[in-house]
Amino acid sequence: MAGWPSIDRADDQRLAQSLYAGDATAMPEIYDAYAPRLFDYCHVLLRDQEGAALALHDSLITAQERIGTLPDARLFRGWLYSVTRNECLRRRAYADPPAERRRAPEAAGLEADEATRQLVHAALLVLNGPQREALDLSLRHELDPHELAEVLGVSPHDASVRVAQARHDLDDAFAAVVVAATGRDDCPSVAALAGPVDAPLDSDTCAKLARHISNCPICGTRGNRKVATARLLHAMPTAAIPGALRSRVLSTASAPELADLRATIAMRAEPPSEPEAEPEPERTAPRLWPVFAGVACVMVIVAAVFLMMPGSGQQKTSGEAPIASPSDSSSFSSDDPDPSDSAEPSPSDSSGSPTPSPSKSSKTPTPGASSKRPGGGHQQPPPAAPQGPGTLSVSGCHMNGTQHCSVTLTARGGPVNWRVSGTSGSISAGGSGSLSAGHTAYVQVTRHDSICLSGGSGSVSFSSGAKASVTWSC
Repeated sequence: MAGWPSIDRADDQRLAQSLYAGDATAMPEIYDAYAPRLFDYCHVLLRDQEGAALALHDSLITAQERIGTLPDARLFRGWLYSVTRNECLRRRAYADPPAERRRAPEAAGLEADEATRQLVHAALLVLNGPQREALDLSLRHELDPHELAEVLGVSPHDASVRVAQARHDLDDAFAAVVVAATGRDDCPSVAALAGPVDAPLDSDTCAKLARHISNCPICGTRGNRKVATARLLHAMPTAAIPGALRSRVLSTASAPELADLRATIAMRAEPPSEPEAEPEPERTAPRLWPVFAGVACVMVIVAAVFLMMPGSGQQKTSGEAPIASPSDSSSFSSDDPDPSDSAEPSPSDSSGSPTPSPSKSSKTPTPGASSKRPGGGHQQPPPAAPQGPGTLSVSGCHMNGTQHCSVTLTARGGPVNWRVSGTSGSISAGGSGSLSAGHTAYVQVTRHDSICLSGGSGSVSFSSGAKASVTWSC
């Protein structure tokens, strides 16, 4: 990329080893090699010069303080970009946005004319946020699939597929933009498909134009799809890094009196934690199991001693209060590929806490036991009336600038067994469990793409046929 120094993969390994060893020259070298690239990436994510500078400063300090967590020096490039991305996401999630965003000036060295840049910019706007980010990291920052996978949190295969699809879509969009801008006079179909001259093209319009271009001998010569991604490297502007940032980063990285500041930056640099859409008292429920078990045992012993005492009464009833077992609580299904994306335990029975069924008495007779009547005869106690199955009620959720939300499940009219059967849209969820009547559980939903540049929607389906809508906005 024009204006960015080339970085050999062997240099990555050397720089990582030098930083790990505490070499005083490591941070200056890393800054000179990577800071212009990383600042541009921060600027793309935060769209503000000062915010991008602060994010880059803290990212490099975090990398220095946590270099010991890097499993292999050969993975340094992807890891460094991942640290930088996490810092930008943290700021987007928790930091107050600036009252007025100020874009950084463009770096010198671009070789594309203004008209071409505008066409490429219009084509990029047709793509969604995750596609633009994948192209940015792959084409401009030159990350390979394994490095891209480290940054985006996907598999190398998924990263390659995402980039390939984004390049294909960008080629179509660029061809459509070029034809819409230059082909209206030669082909009457272009104006009908593209709409007004000044109207921006959306994805549907670009798809229609792309199909038209592939079948039109006139437009086919204009929409050269091999041009878009090749010109992208020269047409997309880069953000110029502030000149004073270097001394600021190096001072923080090396000054002995700033050791506490470095530790604080590294400590708060954890990726944004999963937000809790609902209170989760069930997290402490498993600790109560020994207490419940102990109380139940004492009650059984006291009842047995009382019944054995003379004069304790003529009526004897065997049995004990039912104690829920951990196997009755909400759990991850065995075929759930990623428990972290599944439903967390929920209040009531889904948390593992003992919750007596409202349809049963506090003491349920053991099968085969009898009660002695005062007159001497034995009478089998009538069985408790069975409670019919209930209905699963679900309530959707909204991600407001975050990556997670929780769908609410409620058992109506009786107990229910529930299981996540599928999802639609760019989300994942899972889990299963049982609920008593009137009780509630929560299923955590995760959006695949942690960068949110536009809104969207999806849904979570359950084995009962219920479906909960999930929406998100940036």
